[in-house]
Amino acid sequence: MIVGCSDQPQVTPAESLAQAKRYKNGDGVPMNMVEATRQFEIAAKGGSLEAALELVNLLDNSKNGAARDSMAIAKWLKVAAELGDSASALRLALMIDKGEGVTMDPVEAARWYLLAAKAGNSDATLEIGIRLADGIGVAQDPIAAITWLEIAAKSKHWQAGRWLGFIYSTQDSTVTDQTTATNWFRSAAEKGDAVSEYQFAARLQQGIGIEANPKESLEWFNMAAEQGLVLAQVALATTLRDGTGVAVDSAQAAKWFEVAAQAGSAVAQLQLAQMFEYGDGIARNTALAAHWYSLAAAQGSIPANISLGMLHSAGDGVVKDSQAAARCFLNAAERGDADAQLMLGRILLNGEGGVPANAREAAAWFDKASISGLPAAQYELARLYEFGTGIPSDNSEASRLYLLSANQKYPDACFAIGLRYDSGNGIPESDLEAAKWYQIAAENGVPHAKFQLGVLFERGDGVPQNESIAAGYYLDAAEQGLEWAQYFLAQLHRRGAGVPFDQTLAYAWLNISASAGNNTAANERNQLRAKLTKDEISKAQDLSLKLLKVSAEVALANRQRFLPPGQRKAGATQTGSMQPSDRTRDLIGGENGGKKSGGSNKQSNQNPRPNRSQNPR
Repeated sequence: MIVGCSDQPQVTPAESLAQAKRYKNGDGVPMNMVEATRQFEIAAKGGSLEAALELVNLLDNSKNGAARDSMAIAKWLKVAAELGDSASALRLALMIDKGEGVTMDPVEAARWYLLAAKAGNSDATLEIGIRLADGIGVAQDPIAAITWLEIAAKSKHWQAGRWLGFIYSTQDSTVTDQTTATNWFRSAAEKGDAVSEYQFAARLQQGIGIEANPKESLEWFNMAAEQGLVLAQVALATTLRDGTGVAVDSAQAAKWFEVAAQAGSAVAQLQLAQMFEYGDGIARNTALAAHWYSLAAAQGSIPANISLGMLHSAGDGVVKDSQAAARCFLNAAERGDADAQLMLGRILLNGEGGVPANAREAAAWFDKASISGLPAAQYELARLYEFGTGIPSDNSEASRLYLLSANQKYPDACFAIGLRYDSGNGIPESDLEAAKWYQIAAENGVPHAKFQLGVLFERGDGVPQNESIAAGYYLDAAEQGLEWAQYFLAQLHRRGAGVPFDQTLAYAWLNISASAGNNTAANERNQLRAKLTKDEISKAQDLSLKLLKVSAEVALANRQRFLPPGQRKAGATQTGSMQPSDRTRDLIGGENGGKKSGGSNKQSNQNPRPNRSQNPR
C-alpha cells in the first residue's frame, strides 16, 4: 500500500485577501460575506495588515441589527497593531483604557500608547505624554512627558500646551519653570483651550511667570467663563466682587456666581448666597440666600450648612425652625466643624424650639469643639463643669477651661476667670489678676466686668481706690441693665462719692434696679421717697424711663448672661462619656416631634449676687 501526502499548494495571505475581496464584492463569484470574513481572517492570521483592517471595518459597520462586537474589534485591532499600524495601536489603547471589549488595564493601555507614539502617531504622543505626566499605567516621569508632549504640541495638539504648562508649574519638581509654564498656558489659551485661558488668567492676576496685569487677566477669565468653564466663572465673579485690580462690579459678579451656581458649583452657590444674605453690592434677599445655601449644603458645604442653620435659628428668610437649624449644624458638626459643634451644643443645652434639652449631648459637642481650640466652646464646657450640668461637677476642670478660653481673649471667659481670682474659687485669690481679667472683659463689652471693676476701684482692691473711676464703671454697667450696678451707683449719688450728690438721680437708679427685681434697691427707694418732694419723685420717675441705653429685652438678657446653664434633673444618671451619641439626631428630628421629656431644666430667675458685699464700705 502506498501512502501519499496532499499535493495541494499552500494558499498565501495575499491570495486569501484577494479571494475575500471577490466574495465581499461579488467579483466573479456570488457575494458571500460569511466566506469573505473567513478568508479575511485566514489572511489576517497569516500576517496581512490589510485583512486585519478589513475585519475591523466589517465589525464596525455590522448590519442586520447585530450588536457591535467590541471584543472581536479589539482582537483584530491587536493583530493590526502588532503588524505595525499605529492608528490601530492607538485605538486599541483607548479601548483598553475604557475596558471596552477587553479588561481595563492602564499598564497595557500605556504600552500600546507608547508603541503608537514611537510609530509616529501624533494623537498617541499626546496620550502617552499625559500618562507619563500623571503616572497612569507607567512610572511618573515629567522629563519623558515633556518630550512626548512637545512633539504633540508641534503636531497641532493644543491640549499638549496645557499639560506642559501644568508640568512646568508643578512646585518642587526638577523641571519647575514658572515662566515656561506661563508661556505654554498662553500658547494653548490662544488656541481656545478654556482651561488654559483660566490658568493664564490666574497667572496674569497673580504675576506668576509673567508681569501681573489684572485687566488682561479679567479678559482671559471672561473668555474661559463664556466657554462654560465653571472654575473661570467663579474666578471672574470673585474678581469682580472683590475688585482685585479692577473696578468692583457686584451686579456682574452676582450674574457669574449664578451661572456657575446653576451649573452645580457649591462654591458659587455659597458665594451667591452670602452676597444675598449680606446685601453685598446687591439687594439683600435672605429668602434667595437660604435657597442657594440649601443647594450648597446639600453638596456638603460646611459654611453653607452653618449659614443656613443661622437663618433657620433667626427665622430670617425662612421659617424659624430650631430643628431645621440643628440638622444643619449637625451636618457640619459631624464633619468636624468646631463652630457648628458649638452652635449645636447650645441648641441642645437650651432645648430651643422643638429640640428637647439634653445637657449631656450638649457637653459632648462642646467637648469636641473645645478640643479644636474654640474659645467659646471651652467657655461653655467650663460652665457645665462648674455647675455640674449634664456632666459631673469638676471645679478644677472648669478653671482650666475658663483659663484656656480667657487666654484667647474670649470676653465671657475673661470675666469668669476674673471672678475666680476675685473669690479664690478653684484658683488662688488675687485682686491683681482679677482686675486684669475684668479689664479685658470690660474692654470687650461685658457689663458684669465693668460692674466688678467698679467694686474693685471703690474698695481699692488690686487697683488704686478711686470712687470717680468706680462710678464710671458702675454707670456703664447700669446703663446696660445690671441691677446691682444701678444700686451701687445710686449709693454713690446718695453720698456724693466720686459723683455729684444727687438724691433724685439716686432715686431714679434705685427705681430701675427695683423694677428689675432687686428687693434691696426697692427697700432703699421706699426709704428715700420720704426724704424727697413730690416734684423730685416725679422727676426721678421720668428719669427712670430715660437712663437705660438698651431695650428692656437686652437689659434682661444682660442680667441673665451668667446664670447657671440649667439644673440637673432629679434622679438623672450622669456619665463621664464625652462622645455625642446617636441620640443627637433623634433629638433634633426624632419621634418626639419636639415634645420635651420629663424633668425640669428651668433656669433660676434670681440673678447671682455681686461678688463683693453689697456695701463696699
